[in-house]
Amino acid sequence: MESPQSVLPPPPKKHEGILNFGRQQQPEAPDMSGMTADVNTLSRRLRLLEEGFTNLRRFFQVTEENMIAKNKHFSAEIKTMTSDITEVRKEIQELKDKLILVIRELQTVARKEEVKVLEKYINMWNPVKFVTQNEIDQIVNEVLDKRQSSGNLK
Repeated sequence: MESPQSVLPPPPKKHEGILNFGRQQQPEAPDMSGMTADVNTLSRRLRLLEEGFTNLRRFFQVTEENMIAKNKHFSAEIKTMTSDITEVRKEIQELKDKLILVIRELQTVARKEEVKVLEKYINMWNPVKFVTQNEIDQIVNEVLDKRQSSGNLK
C-alpha cells in the first residue's frame, strides 16, 4: 500500500510568479498527524512537569511546616534551659554566700592550740573538785553543829 504522501502531487515551487497569475492553485492539506503527535507528547510532558512541580511544592510545604514546628519546640527547650541555668546560678550564688558565712564563723572559732592551752589550765585547776555555794553552806553548818555538840560535851 502506498503512503498518502506518495499519491499527492509535489508541492508547488515558490517563485512561479506571473506565469501562474491567472490560475489559482489550491493549497495542499498539510500533514497534521505528526504535529498532533508532537502536541500530544508536549502536552503529556507538560502534565508530568506540572505534577513534578506540584509534588515539589507539597514537599517544600511539609518541610517548611516541620521546620516551623521544630523551631517552636527548640525555642521552648531553650527557654526552659535558660530558666534552669538562671536558677542554678542563683543557687550557686546562695551557696557562695553561705560558704563565706561559714568561713567567717570558722575564723572566730578557737584554734586547736588555744583549746589545748585551756585543757591544760582546766586539768591543773581540776574544777570537778570545786564546791558550790550550797555545799559550802552545808559543810559550814555541819562543822558548826559538830562544834556545838562537842562544845556542849566539854
